[in-house]
Amino acid sequence: MESLRTQTFSDLEVVMVDDASTDGSAEIADRFASVDPRFRRVSSAKVGVGVARNIGVENSTGDLLAFVDADDYVPEYAYELMTETLAKTGSDFVAGNARRFDSVSVWQSWSHRRLFVTTRMATHCSRTHILGIDRYIWNKVYRRDFWDSAGLSYPDMLYEDYPVALAAHIRARQVDVLAEPVYYWRHRDGGEASITQSHWHLDNLEDRVRSAEMLFEMVEEQAPYLADLVKSHLTATDVQVLARSIEDHPADEAGRIFDLAARYLARIDDTILDRQGPFERLVFDLLRRRQRDALTSLTRYRAENGTLAPLARRSDGWYAKLPTFEDAAVGVPESVFRLAPAYLKPKAVATEAWWSGSRVAVRVNVGVNTLALARRTRFKVWLQSPAGAKIPVDHVTKPRAIAFGQDDRSTLELSIDPSRLAGDRQWRLMISIRNRDVRDVIQVATSGDGRERWQGWRRIGNRWCRPGRLPGGFGITVRDLPDAWVDHTADLGDEIEIRGAFRGRRPEHAELTLTDRSGAVVTHPLTIGDRGDRGITPWRLTVPVDAVLEKSGMDVPMEEIVPTRVKLVRNGRTSPLPVHPDFLGSRSLMKGRAVNATRDPNGCFVITAAHDRPVVHDGWWQGQQLILRGPDGPRLASTGALLRTWPTPERPLDVPLDVVDRDGVFLITVPVGAMQDAAVEHDVCATSSWSLLDGREHKPIVVARELGERVPQPAASEAAKLEFGWSDEIHLRLAPVTPIEA
Repeated sequence: MESLRTQTFSDLEVVMVDDASTDGSAEIADRFASVDPRFRRVSSAKVGVGVARNIGVENSTGDLLAFVDADDYVPEYAYELMTETLAKTGSDFVAGNARRFDSVSVWQSWSHRRLFVTTRMATHCSRTHILGIDRYIWNKVYRRDFWDSAGLSYPDMLYEDYPVALAAHIRARQVDVLAEPVYYWRHRDGGEASITQSHWHLDNLEDRVRSAEMLFEMVEEQAPYLADLVKSHLTATDVQVLARSIEDHPADEAGRIFDLAARYLARIDDTILDRQGPFERLVFDLLRRRQRDALTSLTRYRAENGTLAPLARRSDGWYAKLPTFEDAAVGVPESVFRLAPAYLKPKAVATEAWWSGSRVAVRVNVGVNTLALARRTRFKVWLQSPAGAKIPVDHVTKPRAIAFGQDDRSTLELSIDPSRLAGDRQWRLMISIRNRDVRDVIQVATSGDGRERWQGWRRIGNRWCRPGRLPGGFGITVRDLPDAWVDHTADLGDEIEIRGAFRGRRPEHAELTLTDRSGAVVTHPLTIGDRGDRGITPWRLTVPVDAVLEKSGMDVPMEEIVPTRVKLVRNGRTSPLPVHPDFLGSRSLMKGRAVNATRDPNGCFVITAAHDRPVVHDGWWQGQQLILRGPDGPRLASTGALLRTWPTPERPLDVPLDVVDRDGVFLITVPVGAMQDAAVEHDVCATSSWSLLDGREHKPIVVARELGERVPQPAASEAAKLEFGWSDEIHLRLAPVTPIEA
């Protein structure tokens, strides 16, 4: 509620519906209402979340509607941004991106990743079909007259939001979609159950199926163009939840779950089911034939092995040797276990790229879903220009197995000489894969999760080169020397000095624009020097640190890196500003915040704000120990450090770490053996992530960009992997999984 009170859009009323709470929520609501007349508490008998939302609508008086769950957070600019968007477009409602957060980090909501990757104005689900899986209502602002005329209201059930959200999309004339985050959706530390996290309760399961049936009927009758998408989206999760819940219910309740599954699967076309992998098809078959024991065994198999399985090769293809394979007593048709040809499509993902001298080193994971690559697989790798020119990559290390969550993949280690790449263009990385089962040519992709860390520009000859994301995948960008760039920045205490240069004709006037997440723009004119003998004209600018913090929205209860986008305006043209290959960034501290002048993943200049946390600048493996090093030794030595994971939702498990201060530099020693012992003793899930925190406030220790772009890699025999999150927080993951051999 505090996040609503501090909204920059102040003309609002907050209707707080007290659904017969017993946890002190009513007292908190009354406290807000007593100091701010915009807040008003409305009490009701215990009616459930859907009816409670309807009560809130009935008691509101504004022209616009928005919904917020009690334990989430709305950034201060959200409603101003969304209402201004509606005023410009006249759309019926606007939807924005969402983030997840816990006490350690912030990350992109997986449910919103595909939908909100780009901003779209005045669109509709009949044209932008992906909006058919926009299932949440709290990241939106609706016009009240549209809400009423469309007849929208929440059903009295759980999973009440998707039917309303989809109905709004279908009945709207047009909607706006914003890539900026407008809502922060809490993920509880340890994962304790909220309403939607209590998957296995029988009432929850019944409401889940009822909600799906409402959606199926809606798309079949009102939006058949969305039917395949919506049904495929729901089937991927709902049916698996029903199957996994069987084990937790007695026989009579299990029968009700089988009835729910029968209702559900009766509405799904066979073509949708056939597109699934063998594990999913096996679940469908066992649910249809009410095989409780077999489903229980399959659930336990998944907990230990995931959905992968050893493979059996036959004359007509590959078969997954999942539980009940060739078990005549259960009688599952063999076709359920067969890998369809489309399922054997290979994939290649670039996970890292860094400069090694004048060459680009790239690590690529290659695999084919559940099928492990044969040992005699042959790879051919090249870079391809938009015109079709090909430059072979001849430095390819023999693939080796990767144990950490990459059961079905091999790794290629590439070394690329960018001096061979001609022209001002983008070169895509391509791979040909040939073995007895697969023959294909694919473009190397990126993970798309927003956590890739590509190193910046480097000058090769008279051109700049940079590895990283390209449209459609991964590659190397080669460009002639740009006509403007940033050389370096410096911390001047209460100001950041930014220096750069122009190439060619000296401009009479130029300026930088700084745009915060709300869309507010501040313009700073550049001080332009004299043109030098080599045609280079220097420029400089100072930016107040407090001005960046004021617009960063950093008064938030979560750990997040907040960017301020920087662009150059010259001769009426606006463009991003690349950083020089020898660029030196800066870090300014003020009011417990850190303002970093740095580069973004695309090699362009950006200013970010974050909480001031200890920073790790270097790291290496020393046998079975990980050593991390950074400045501010006295600070971290006084607080200590620990690794934390959550074996149960009720309590964390902490492993204290040794921290040494050496002349102002800290050294953290991470003993993997102690982590393994603690994990076994406390029955920690083998794939759990451990977060690196300071020992006093239990806030994250973060990674510097230099280390974040080149992750220290353990040897294959070592039992932990270093990972970095969205907010530069540091994690370790234990217990590698042994790859399955073909």
